[in-house]
Amino acid sequence: MMEITVVGAGYVGLVTAVCRAASGDRISLVEQSPERVRSLESGRIPISEPGLAELLDRHRSAITIHDVLPASEPRGLTFVAVGTPYDGGDSDLSQLLSALDSMRAWPESDVSIRSTLPPGVSRRLPGLLGRADGRHLSTNPEFLRQGSAVHDFNHPSRIVFGRFPDTTSEHLSMVEAAYDGIEGPRLIVDVTSAELIKNVSNAFLALKLSFVNEVAGLAEEYEADVDAILQGISFDPRIGSSYMHPGLGFGGSCLPKELQVLASAGRKQGLPMHVARAAALVNDEQQDRFARTVLRSLNVTPSQVGLLGLSFKAHTDDMRGSPSVTVAKRLMAAGHAVSAFDPVADHDHARRLMPGLALTEEPDDVFEGADAIVIGTEWPQFRNLDWAGLRARMRGAVLFDGRNLLDPSEMASAGFFYAGVGRVARRPISVGTGS
Repeated sequence: MMEITVVGAGYVGLVTAVCRAASGDRISLVEQSPERVRSLESGRIPISEPGLAELLDRHRSAITIHDVLPASEPRGLTFVAVGTPYDGGDSDLSQLLSALDSMRAWPESDVSIRSTLPPGVSRRLPGLLGRADGRHLSTNPEFLRQGSAVHDFNHPSRIVFGRFPDTTSEHLSMVEAAYDGIEGPRLIVDVTSAELIKNVSNAFLALKLSFVNEVAGLAEEYEADVDAILQGISFDPRIGSSYMHPGLGFGGSCLPKELQVLASAGRKQGLPMHVARAAALVNDEQQDRFARTVLRSLNVTPSQVGLLGLSFKAHTDDMRGSPSVTVAKRLMAAGHAVSAFDPVADHDHARRLMPGLALTEEPDDVFEGADAIVIGTEWPQFRNLDWAGLRARMRGAVLFDGRNLLDPSEMASAGFFYAGVGRVARRPISVGTGS
């Protein structure tokens, strides 16, 4: 059993704390947000993450929650997992700097940083902590996917430890011990390489998605089938099939951020970073192209559009950078009415993001009188809707599948004009009772 302090109860910190508590460790969880503290103290998690609430419920007794850092130096290991969001110019390090400044009273404590750091920041960590060296300090970047973070913590693709030249072997052993019982490749590198492993991993995934979306646009223009194209190239082992799924664009707090962080880091060193900047540009253009396609189909203003999904991906309530939100805003700005359903997205937050948006409690309700339906998030339950029956409740018959979630032939049989991403559009086989 270890004693672990986790600073920050966001996605990374909360998952780290709960998963280590489930492994038998004693956890002190520090979170400054009063709202999050109240939620956790009542046994509720402030985020939507499959399996996390159940795990917290079973192991709540192993977690002590604090709203301030302890004044005395804690025993054991401290993980820092506060947010470092992108603020439009660079990563916002204010939460990290505040936490490290408060930890200056702990000159000998063992600290490992799990927050995502832009290139070059790790080397400043000893000074930010008021230390002359990095003997008791390391970095431990996370690779947790929203929607599968609990699984990813317990079944990691890799575990990366960043060390300073003088980081002690005892400190590294302590950080590694925090992953006892977890199988996965372990890599010990210098702290700057650890930073770049994290940043480049997400940026490369974003690059793959942007390239696939460009291919999807090409397939649409030449009336080819992007699914067949991607299947054909995926047999090449150098290419593979992971992250090769076209859509209306990618969002969230990680992939877009990492592209911008890498581009910014390159500019500071006089490097143009053409590929990273192009991948970000393609993603913006993909969302714009999809929105324009939907708008061109709406012959009446105002039209009624039903939107399925608001979160940036399935199995999370996170709407940060969501392409679905971008499309909804474009439609409403053009004078159209949008009604939306998402199984977990917070309605109050959605209304603040998109004033005028109508929100429904059931997915079926967005079809009522709709001229078009847009799938913005790949929630699997959308596959099982009564599509033929719901088509009859619409005024129009157009379906834009922004996630290529549905079978085009089945949707045509249900009476829809079906348009996916990179797929050949399908006309309805049977229009049914709608107009």
